[in-house]
Amino acid sequence: MRVGVDEQVETDTLNVVSLFGGMNLGQELVINDPLSDLLTEGELLEDELLEKIEFKVRSVVDENQFPDQAMFVLDQQLISLKASLKRISFYMDDVEDLLPR
Repeated sequence: MRVGVDEQVETDTLNVVSLFGGMNLGQELVINDPLSDLLTEGELLEDELLEKIEFKVRSVVDENQFPDQAMFVLDQQLISLKASLKRISFYMDDVEDLLPR
C-alpha cells in the first residue's frame, strides 16, 4: 500500500525560512542571532572581569628609608621570589614529564 505525499511530509512551517522569497507577511518573524548574543554576553563579562582585577602596590626600597625598613622590604621581596621560583620549578617538572625523551 502506497502512502500519499501529504501523509509523509510534515506541514508545520514554524521553523522554516523560505530561500526564494514568498514568506508569510502576516506572521511576525523573530530571528535570534547567536553570534550577536555571544558578543553581547562577552562584552558584559569583560566589563565585570576588568572591575574585579585588583593590583597590588609594590613596596620598593628607597634611599630615604631607615635600614630596618629597607631590610624588611627586601626580606619580603626575597620570600616572594623564592615562592615564585618554587612554583615555576614545580611547573617545569610537569613539563619535563610530558616531553618525550
